[in-house]
Amino acid sequence: MPTASMSVAQFLTVGDLDVDVLIAVDQLPTQDGKVNGRLIQRVPGGMAANVAVAIAQLGGIVAIAGRVGEDAEASFVLDQLKARGVDTRHVKPLPGANTFSCISLIAADGEKSLIKLMTDAYCPTAEDLTPDIFLGVTHAHLTSARDPDLCRRVVALAKAAGASCSLDVESADLPRIAADALAALQGFDILLFNRASRKAAATLLGTNLPTLAPVIITTMGLDGAAATCPDGQHHAPGFQVPVSDTTGAGDCFAGALLHARIAQQRDWPDALRFANAAAALSVQGLGAQTALPSLDAVEALLARHGKPLL
Repeated sequence: MPTASMSVAQFLTVGDLDVDVLIAVDQLPTQDGKVNGRLIQRVPGGMAANVAVAIAQLGGIVAIAGRVGEDAEASFVLDQLKARGVDTRHVKPLPGANTFSCISLIAADGEKSLIKLMTDAYCPTAEDLTPDIFLGVTHAHLTSARDPDLCRRVVALAKAAGASCSLDVESADLPRIAADALAALQGFDILLFNRASRKAAATLLGTNLPTLAPVIITTMGLDGAAATCPDGQHHAPGFQVPVSDTTGAGDCFAGALLHARIAQQRDWPDALRFANAAAALSVQGLGAQTALPSLDAVEALLARHGKPLL
């Protein structure tokens, strides 16, 4: 649990920031299917940006390292991040490139499908990251396993700076060659999976995933989240809430988990519960960042469910 004497944690997220185009559909399209859609709005997004804003909303100190294009979308995204308290000095414009964007199809039940419109400004490269970016950082969080060289660079620079590090593993970004995937995942202190990415990684690598990192986190939607740690296995159930849009819920979970565990020094069961509560609140607005909750809002939800945080 938090103590008055603990030092202030500084977080760094590394990865993508984008513009999300939200489109409402009655149901998500099936293979070779066609559905009618309605444009809702354009909102800031991107996994690294979402995690950074989640941490900032909870009162954390956070910077982001990434790429944008040289276009109006870059200004839109960066202005929004700065307004939410995220340090953007390590986001570099890439000449001639478009800012990364996503099309988010949102069904009536709040579930979504994403189409990533890839550009050269999707993620930073290993060469973009320099030791000065990691100065003073307590924990670095990378949001893509797509580039093993980038993964290795984050691990090396974090360790050299005395920081811990984590990696969010998504199926779409998992390298398809086992040796590349293993190179990408090894060395992190915390690996975060969802059910699909955990199954994909286990199938590809043919290994027991808990041997890859000291802490393995698995999110399971309404079934909550689980942690495999040196002190054992922990599970925290999810929260049933009205759902408007699940976009970015996993990013909110990641940011809240890191804030609770590292900045607030909560034990893993409390950190999981805190992150589940934050993610539950985040799905009650449209867009990944719109409903990212404050610390007071998370504590209020936990208190209503019988376990106030001290």
